[in-house]
Amino acid sequence: MKKHNEKNFRVENIRFSCSESATSTVIGAVLLLGIIFSVLTIIWVGCVPEWKNDAERSHMDKVWKDMADVKSKIDMMSIILASTPDSSKINTSNPSSSSPQLVMSVPFHMGGGSIPIIGTTKSSGILAVNKDKCIMSAIVIYNDSTSFPFNISCGTITYASQNHYYVDQGFSYESGALILEQGEQPVMMLYPSIRFSRASSNQYNISINAVRIFRTLYDSPQIISSNSGCSLRLTGIDYRHIYDSDEYEDLSIERLVLTIYTIHPDAWKQYLSKMLADAGIDEKDYTLVENEDNNNVRLIFPKFDSTTPDTLKRLYISETVIKAEPGIGLN
Repeated sequence: MKKHNEKNFRVENIRFSCSESATSTVIGAVLLLGIIFSVLTIIWVGCVPEWKNDAERSHMDKVWKDMADVKSKIDMMSIILASTPDSSKINTSNPSSSSPQLVMSVPFHMGGGSIPIIGTTKSSGILAVNKDKCIMSAIVIYNDSTSFPFNISCGTITYASQNHYYVDQGFSYESGALILEQGEQPVMMLYPSIRFSRASSNQYNISINAVRIFRTLYDSPQIISSNSGCSLRLTGIDYRHIYDSDEYEDLSIERLVLTIYTIHPDAWKQYLSKMLADAGIDEKDYTLVENEDNNNVRLIFPKFDSTTPDTLKRLYISETVIKAEPGIGLN
């Protein structure tokens, strides 16, 4: 009887030990899973957003280079077209595909910010041609009170990001200028071809080359929204001079009134102010006014009530006409 009880006691001990071991294993597994879950939560909440923010910021650096490449290629086209005698014979209102054409392509990184395995979602972007308006208007006033007015509908090439983490940015190419939009303060990062230079003590030369993004009268804006690659095809259509004061030797220029109609008047005003200062022109000798209600900035040089003898020796105005076509896929 005693041996039987001892045997039962040993069996119970074995069962208890097994049960205790199983319980410990379960508790250990639960604790391990809790630790793993906590670590993953910390990574997901604390680290992934920062990593995604950095990845999207890196992507925006690529977009900036894409837009800068657009300006660089159009500047190159302007130089080539200006040196081509027959370029002005092309009909810019209806350019024919049979006409000699200068073609370049810019790959665009539309979306980015993906991280393998843990964050594969990508931001996206919107590339648009002539979605926003930009018009350059000028009036050349002569000393006999006559004038020579002209308007150039410059058009725009724009990119707007749709980021998930990094601050959204927009880029706008308009008449040779490249403007960065971030928050409420747009900044002109790359400058257009507008030059004021001193010819003598009180005489200045002005040269302006506007860039017109071609569109027909009833064309709708061309817009692509994507998170993958696309490209922008640029076709150089024409370079032509619009006004050259040397062709009007019997007339003396009294002043120039230059108006830029744009959704970024502040950026243009800052640029014009800096450009005039770099040319050594005093603020009292010109009028530079921003009209936010009508989205324009106006420069008058010399200003109407100027008491200084500043005059314009030569004024040369030209335009480069470029056709821009967005398309899917990197070229």
